[in-house]
Amino acid sequence: MRRTNDRRVPGHEFCLSAVRDAGLGALACCLLVGCAAQAPLIKQTASAYPQGVFKGQSLEEVKAKIMDACISIGAMVSEASSNQVVCGKAMEGGQAALTQVLIGNAYSTTPQQKIRFVMYVLNSNVKVTAQEWVETQMPGGQLQTVEIRNNNEKNGIQRMLFRLGAE
Repeated sequence: MRRTNDRRVPGHEFCLSAVRDAGLGALACCLLVGCAAQAPLIKQTASAYPQGVFKGQSLEEVKAKIMDACISIGAMVSEASSNQVVCGKAMEGGQAALTQVLIGNAYSTTPQQKIRFVMYVLNSNVKVTAQEWVETQMPGGQLQTVEIRNNNEKNGIQRMLFRLGAE
């Protein structure tokens, strides 16, 4: 019999049954990606990545805005070319530990959360697409990467593009 004051979030049933059937691995997976249904994307794009069009601005102006935005949130710009900016930040606390367990090992580097912004001129406007991932380097030098597909993270990047003047 189901209680009328049951406060479970829709989607938790799948996670709870996965944890019961598969054990600790499923629990770690649910903690990393979240058990609840994902929030809807604030902007639907054909690529499913955050995108924006900067009208009437040059490639250099848009690149400078993106670099400034990265630096202002405490991220380090690790790569900047004429059409691409990559910025990242070391993960901290429980999120870093869980990510390291899932994609690395005890000897791998602290996981880094990174965003790549690809910019190009299209019809005298600048179009930007962003992709986010986490990475850690293993002891032998191998780089382990996992793309972040969480809609909350994508929405955060999309909001940042809107704040910078993208449509």
